[in-house]
Amino acid sequence: MSSPFVMKIAFYPPTSKNQARNSAHVQYIATRPGADRGEINIGDELEPDTPEWHTKYMHERPGSHGLFTAEEEMPDLGEVQKELKNHNGIVWRMVLSLKEDDAVRLGYTTRESWEKVLRATLPEAAAKMGISESNLRWAAAFHQTKGHPHVHVILWEKEPKRIRGVLSQGERKDMRKIFIREIYAKERLALTAEKSAVRDLIRDTARADIVNVLRKVESARVKVKALNGEKPGLSPTLDQHTREELLEKLKELSKIMPQKGRTAFAYMPEEVKEKAKEITDWLLKQPGFSQSVERYKELAKELASHYTSNPEALEKAAEKAYEDIQKRTAQIVLKGAAALQEEKAVDTARLTNSVWRSAWRALERERLRAEAETSIAAQKEMEKKRRVTERGESREI
Repeated sequence: MSSPFVMKIAFYPPTSKNQARNSAHVQYIATRPGADRGEINIGDELEPDTPEWHTKYMHERPGSHGLFTAEEEMPDLGEVQKELKNHNGIVWRMVLSLKEDDAVRLGYTTRESWEKVLRATLPEAAAKMGISESNLRWAAAFHQTKGHPHVHVILWEKEPKRIRGVLSQGERKDMRKIFIREIYAKERLALTAEKSAVRDLIRDTARADIVNVLRKVESARVKVKALNGEKPGLSPTLDQHTREELLEKLKELSKIMPQKGRTAFAYMPEEVKEKAKEITDWLLKQPGFSQSVERYKELAKELASHYTSNPEALEKAAEKAYEDIQKRTAQIVLKGAAALQEEKAVDTARLTNSVWRSAWRALERERLRAEAETSIAAQKEMEKKRRVTERGESREI
């Protein structure tokens, strides 16, 4: 059984060959496909044609890479590469990884979440290596890889002091504890609170009712999932060819959209609506998306089957489910196209990331909610059958 948290670390002595490799490595982790360069929040309440949106966008806008450091400002990739190429001390490279299910549950599926955890932990982790915070230099990049989202960290001393690259088992163990403590902190608090609540509930309830109480607790959990939806997993990888195709489609849409007014699907001219739906249909047919769409439609049929067995009615339920997600996704597409109408240069890589991931999250939230609702419906059906069986047995007695 694999560990939910993986920490790999290797060291590179200061040779000219390693210096060149470290410089190339930091460029690779910052710019390779899948490196999270951040997103433009196209789903918030601010419209793209307002001064507030301009201010927010310019504050969030990154460079053309996914690198981040201890500083809040976006680092200059070239300067980091230059520093590593000229560094005469040991360089350590780390990979910190979570299983996708754990990353989704804990909220570590974005660059921003890993920025926070690394800034909170790396000074303490480096101290276990004998490196003081004032002498610590590091850079990292998050990769949204399906199955095992992970972050690459490259760490070195400003003034080389440590002469031993290999870490002892004690050092590794201490560093691992620091990362785990921070990553799982919120979940531990939530579990502690939940255990206390259930314990108090059982203590204050007659023993005969304990089973019913626990059953109600579990039922409440399922209903909460149905109401709010579980957290969507990582989106399918957006390759360069698909990114360019998506960008061209957004540009075509932006040219026929109104220059002013609210960016809302319901208020758009018919020509714009049709174009947005066309792009949405293309998007929902992409690998990963299409499977989720088909599952969503199947769930709509399954829910409808509790009320009718008419094949036409079941197909209509599936069509209605698709139309609902189509409209949600079309709104995201419109927001992305509206961002391209701005006079200022738009980071197109970040924009296409935003449209792609936002569309995926919208689709997955609805699918997961439908999964939970279907589960509740199935539970109700089983409970209904159980009661009918019990009534039949009591009549026989």
